[in-house]
Amino acid sequence: MTTANRFSSTLRLPSGPATRPMRSSAAQPEGRRAAPALATSAPQPVGTAHATHALQSDDLLQGRTHVSILHNGETYQLRATRLGKLILTK
Repeated sequence: MTTANRFSSTLRLPSGPATRPMRSSAAQPEGRRAAPALATSAPQPVGTAHATHALQSDDLLQGRTHVSILHNGETYQLRATRLGKLILTK
């Protein structure tokens, strides 16, 4: 018997004019390229009663194991584990 996992690895962003493009960090580890300012693929809407946008984690990570996310003046780290889980830390 399988049970549905109530948690999702989908990152949901607020919709509306207040959203800003992601900025890349000036200091990148050797051998790493800076992420582009905007994702190349358009967000796909999620089929719910409320209009939301969903991004694929691959679009955010772009082959890396972690990315920095700036939010309200704070920097957060989004990491992908070897088991395919996502961890967001401050």
